[in-house]
Order: sequence, then structure tokens, then C-alpha cells
Amino acid sequence: MWAISKRKVGDFIDRITENMHLNAKKILAWYSYVLFIAPLWFWAMIVLRSGASGQSIRMMIMKQPMIAISTIVAIVDFILGYYMLLNRKQFLVNRQTYRFLMVSQMISQLLVGNLLCVVLAILGCYKAKALKKTQDSVSRVVVAISLTAAGLLLASFMLILLLEF
Repeated sequence: MWAISKRKVGDFIDRITENMHLNAKKILAWYSYVLFIAPLWFWAMIVLRSGASGQSIRMMIMKQPMIAISTIVAIVDFILGYYMLLNRKQFLVNRQTYRFLMVSQMISQLLVGNLLCVVLAILGCYKAKALKKTQDSVSRVVVAISLTAAGLLLASFMLILLLEF
């Protein structure tokens, strides 16, 4: 029963990725673009909201802590997306590095509610099997970047929990 369900899920993900012409490299590119562009849209929304309400951005952040937390998440996503755009090949070196990045991002983006990034990370984890598996371990730079981003997003998640409860 488990094998049948696993095969059906695998077939479903294969159909999605084949119809969208996605492979590990394209998923990483889309993931980088989302992480880079989404914070820009968020900041544009903050500026528009600031102009509409007649408040400065600083006052909005001071009065609404959720905007401050979302700004932290946006800054982390923007920097990570920018780095990923510049150094895309570093993440595609081997299967272990790529999968480590995608799993750490899937967990941390799920914590802060970036569902599009979670879906792309799940697809990336699935398509990581197409990359070569080597004896090399995960790059230390990728580990440092992934864990730093995950730590900051985890701290943001804790702040969200403190605000809500």
C-alpha cells in the first residue's frame, strides 16, 4: 500500500515537473528569482501603504511589529536570493549540497509561511536525484549560508509566535 502511494506521488510530481519543463537547475533559478523579487514587492507595498496612510515607514514599523518581523524575513530572503543568483553553480555541484539547501530552505520557509518557496523546495528535493552523487561533502559555504538564513527565519518565526500568543 505504501509503495503504491509513494509511486503515485512520484508520478504526480514527475508529470508536474515535465509539463513545466523543470529540472534541478531551473528550479534553483526560479527559487532564486522568487527570493529576490518577492521582498521588492513587499517593500513596494510598504511604501504604498505608508503613502496611503500618511505615516512614515519608520512609524509603521514601530506601531506594527508584524511589519517589522516581515521586514526581517524580506531582508533575509532578498540577500539569500541575490547570493543564489550570483553563485548558482556553487549550489549545483553535487546532490548533497543541493538537497541540503533545499531541505533547509523548505523547513525555514515553511516556518515563516512562504508557501511558494516551500513548493519549489519540495520540487527541488525531488529533482535533486538528477544531479550527480559524489563523495564530496556539502560545501561549508553553503552550510553556513543555509544555516544562517534558517536561523534568522527561525528567530522570525519565534517572534511571530510571541506576537500571536
